[in-house]
Amino acid sequence: MVEPIKCEHCGAETKHPVTKVIDGKTLHFCCGGCLQVYEFLREEGLLEQVNAEEEAAKRSAQNKR
Repeated sequence: MVEPIKCEHCGAETKHPVTKVIDGKTLHFCCGGCLQVYEFLREEGLLEQVNAEEEAAKRSAQNKR
């Protein structure tokens, strides 16, 4: 049985990921679209900013509970 893997970009679970080695690390994506968006954000230097904004949104949602 194949365990689901979380997409590096959107967090969706998939049993058939698109896999790519980026900066020596094997990353998994739910689809080619998420891979393309991830690569674009990385190339433009926006990946860290997007990740920080997502974490801030998660913390805010948890604080509202």
